Amino acid sequence: MKRKKIFLDTNVVLDFVLNRIEFVENARTIFLWHEAGRIQIYVSALTLANIAYIVKKNGKDPFVVVSELIKWVEVIPLELLHFQKNATSDFKDFEDGLQYFSALETADIEAIVTRDITDFRTAGIPVITPTDFVKMDME
Repeated sequence: MKRKKIFLDTNVVLDFVLNRIEFVENARTIFLWHEAGRIQIYVSALTLANIAYIVKKNGKDPFVVVSELIKWVEVIPLELLHFQKNATSDFKDFEDGLQYFSALETADIEAIVTRDITDFRTAGIPVITPTDFVKMDME
């Protein structure tokens, strides 16, 4: 069985890492599907930096959290080209534009999974919420 390749936006990873009550169930399901070999999770290097910053503000050790996370996901490096493309793009949110252009680097990414789908209106990759992804994949 071919594993689906999905790109997780920072907010979904944070839902999992910080155990955000209203969002963690879908995020946990996505990570469990990865562990079971059903999907492959990709994130950008920007996500790791964002997570380190945010988890520290939430009283967690960023070194431990990021060290554990990189065992689970494939990390796409940020390149100068991503910034150049983003600077001339239609993205209104700078960080989401960088996420999108880093996701484009990986062949066969089937979807960007995010809770902020409106920020990805101009994306050329399907964009789906974690709730919809979990529902869709279960069918």
